[in-house]
Amino acid sequence: MKRFPYAPSMTVLLIIALAGTSWGATLAVGPGETYATIQAAVDAASPGDVITVRGGIYPEHVTIATNGLSLVSSDGPGLAVIEVPIAHTGISVGADLGAAIDGFTIVPRGSGRLGIYFDGGSPSSPVSVTNCTLENFGEYGFYASWSYLTGTNFTFTNNTLRNCSTGIYVYGFNGCTIRINGNAITDCETGMELEEFDEGMGTDAEISGNTVTMDSATPSSGYGITICCPENTTRVSGNTVRGPFEYGLHITEVGCCGMTPVILSVEGNMLSGATWGLEFEDLISGIPGEVTVRNNLIKDNSCGINVNSFAYASDPLTSVEFSANSITGSLEYGFYNWSGELVNAKGNWWGDASGPFDDKTLPGT
Repeated sequence: MKRFPYAPSMTVLLIIALAGTSWGATLAVGPGETYATIQAAVDAASPGDVITVRGGIYPEHVTIATNGLSLVSSDGPGLAVIEVPIAHTGISVGADLGAAIDGFTIVPRGSGRLGIYFDGGSPSSPVSVTNCTLENFGEYGFYASWSYLTGTNFTFTNNTLRNCSTGIYVYGFNGCTIRINGNAITDCETGMELEEFDEGMGTDAEISGNTVTMDSATPSSGYGITICCPENTTRVSGNTVRGPFEYGLHITEVGCCGMTPVILSVEGNMLSGATWGLEFEDLISGIPGEVTVRNNLIKDNSCGINVNSFAYASDPLTSVEFSANSITGSLEYGFYNWSGELVNAKGNWWGDASGPFDDKTLPGT
């Protein structure tokens, strides 16, 4: 078996192993290798094969029509550069297909729409994007809308996305393990847009350790991170969202479907500089659930936490708690609840030992 010049990520090794009982063939791309272009190797590959790409610039757009391929930048992350022709997508993966993509830099030669695109369908094979850099795309760095990715793994970790309209958009899971961790997203109008985590098979979802920043002084109308329909078990932890977004962390339609109860934890995040630091829209919207929001640092937003609607509040299986959060420096409200339902927000730090501000200029309850 041909050795990799550098060790691929554990995620890629896992995906390759899951693709079949063997590693499949290894097809090498680059100077002195069998294939001069990535597309030529992709066209020659069989399900489960590994395509290793040497460092260099590849002026092409890649279309994958074979399930379970793994594409690896073999000389190290970022050294294999796909320079996308005008108006094309960097890597397109066909409907119903899984793939692993590790270590590529993908940039448009001129104007570009999409960095990596998955063309929907209902894949049952793993999807993994790791250690990639995607920048300067007019629409999406990464885009996938499935119906649904079913009973497998979705991994989007350690990627860098810069100057895209939306960094990552992904829709449609059912019975999946979801890991969206350790990504760095800079100067995208919306950093992450994540939707529909479970349709009834159960989900283990983690959005953790991501950094989403907007360096512009001009307020954005977008979202740092927006999550629609987090369901079953979803953890949002250790993320940093900083910059003049309209919404720092926006969570809507919690538990719109899927298994009962929905369990959502939002812990240890740092949210600053937005109009709305943390907003819940349609909190517990379709099924009973347990929501815990604690140990978050929410500072220097116009409004720290906002709850604008809350269904299933009276259901005995529903519990919602906001506790041990530091909510300081808010220009208008620390916590604004206009849902019409009682929300437990005891035990938070409001910038003064005596409690929340009743008057904006004086501490006290």
